[in-house]
Parts: sequence; structure tokens; C-alpha cells
Amino acid sequence: MASTKAGLFNFIVIGLLLAVVAATYVYHATPIIEEAEKVNKENAVAQFQRVVMLARAQWIKTKQSKVLIYEIDFDASGGIRQKQQKAVAAELFVNAKGWPEGLEANQGNACEYLFTLATLREFDMSSNVSVSDKYVNGYLQCAFSIQNKVWFDYNAGSGVVRERKS
Repeated sequence: MASTKAGLFNFIVIGLLLAVVAATYVYHATPIIEEAEKVNKENAVAQFQRVVMLARAQWIKTKQSKVLIYEIDFDASGGIRQKQQKAVAAELFVNAKGWPEGLEANQGNACEYLFTLATLREFDMSSNVSVSDKYVNGYLQCAFSIQNKVWFDYNAGSGVVRERKS
């Protein structure tokens, strides 16, 4: 009888100890996970802006309506350099003002194309992102949303990428 009480007591103590450890983990891990998601989203917006600026730079150089975006790396000092094996990453349509519109007007999901190009390897929440594109005054307007809240938008008339803090 005494060993049964001791076994029950040990079971209760171990159960409580595991509950305390699990609660502590959840309490401390949740902010870390949220911060990682925030950084991931900020990085995706920065990558999108990088693609916009690379396309703009190519347009300034060539003044062509279609530009080629090559894969690049950053060196230790933060400078940009093109990868050695000049593999073409994408071809982008650029409007008359020199801002990328992804695809020629009314040729498909231009905003989704730009987002995919920008976040090809970095962003892992793409299935949660909804993308809307429309043309206002002849220029592409993109809105990227997560859980029905606008996350960031892009205006191809001005080249502005604007993150919406929630």
C-alpha cells in the first residue's frame, strides 16, 4: 500500500514538473517565434524592394522595356556583386517611368510574379500571402496581404514599396 502511494506521489510530482517546464518553454519561446516571423516578413519586403531597384538600375542602363535581372551576392563589406556564372534569374517588363511591372500590362498575375521572384529562396510563408494587382492610371498597383491585413504594397507608377506596420 505504501509503494502505491509513493508511486502516485511520484507520478503527480513528475506531471507537475513537466507542466511547469512546458509552460515556461511556451512563455519564453512564443516571443522568439513572433520576432523570427517579423524579421522574415521584413526581409521579404526588403528583397522585393531590391528586385524593384535592380530592375530600375537595369532600365537606367539600357532604356529597354524588358530588363534582365541577374542573381547577385553581397560581399563581406555589404557591396553588391554579380555571381560568377551569369545565369539569368528573370526577365521583367519595365514601364515608361522605369519601374518594374513584372509582366506586360494585363498579361497575368504581375504582382505575384514579382513577389515570387523577390522571395524565391528566403520567404517560407508564401502560402499565407494573398496578392492583388490592379492597374490605376495605366500603372500596376500591388497589395500583399497576410490574414486579410495589408502587409505591404507597391506602386509601379512611382516605384514606392511601402510596408504597413500593424
